[in-house]
Amino acid sequence: MKPAAVLTDLDGTLLEHGGVLGAEARAAIARLRGLGIPVVPLTSKTEVELRTLLAELDSGGVGSFENGAGIVSPSGVALSEKAIPLARLAGHLEELARSAKLALTSALALPVAEIRRITGLPEAKVPAMLARGFGLPFLAPEGAGPALEAAASGLPGVRLTRGGQFWHLSGAHGKEDALDLLVATGAAARPFAGFGDAPNDAGFLARCDVAVLLPRAAGGVDPALAAAVPGARVAPFPTGRGWAAALDELLEEEA
Repeated sequence: MKPAAVLTDLDGTLLEHGGVLGAEARAAIARLRGLGIPVVPLTSKTEVELRTLLAELDSGGVGSFENGAGIVSPSGVALSEKAIPLARLAGHLEELARSAKLALTSALALPVAEIRRITGLPEAKVPAMLARGFGLPFLAPEGAGPALEAAASGLPGVRLTRGGQFWHLSGAHGKEDALDLLVATGAAARPFAGFGDAPNDAGFLARCDVAVLLPRAAGGVDPALAAAVPGARVAPFPTGRGWAAALDELLEEEA
């Protein structure tokens, strides 16, 4: 299958730790550029971060930010009707902590040094990571998943998701909503090849024509992701190296 667009998660999928675009991924993107196939990031990153990366990719200028809160394209920004502004999400996080009886820490309250330790980002990139508009990343104690999920079920219109590094609180939208916005606005067209590494990616991957799962650095695909997208392919390596290898294999099948 020759995709009309490649939809991809960023951290742990296309990018290396620290948000770096590796040599193998750069070469694969250049190949796609030559074929006229855009790379469309679907990410929990902010609009500011997304725009910086889109300029670096030079591959169509289309992508989605904050877990499907909206998309950017050469035509402008389109927001999901489900998006909730940050101030309201901060209140919901307090409700979640009280209900689950857990100490939850917003990423916006973390020291810069701690954010750098968790994400691997250089200090210059931290302000863009914190420029949230419609999604609130936070940290929770190990093993807090069941309690968080039970508490979140009492917050109508709010979605709790687990990313590669943080939990995320947002409106009831996901990367699959970004896929709908892309199609509805004409910003991208099928067939789609999708790449992801975390349960947060399952919604959009399940709706792609071909889905590729990236294994974790510690080995193996996330079990929850594998269960949610049972027909997916698995890349041979983690992050950008595996992304590039799986993409090359897909394109060679068309040749």
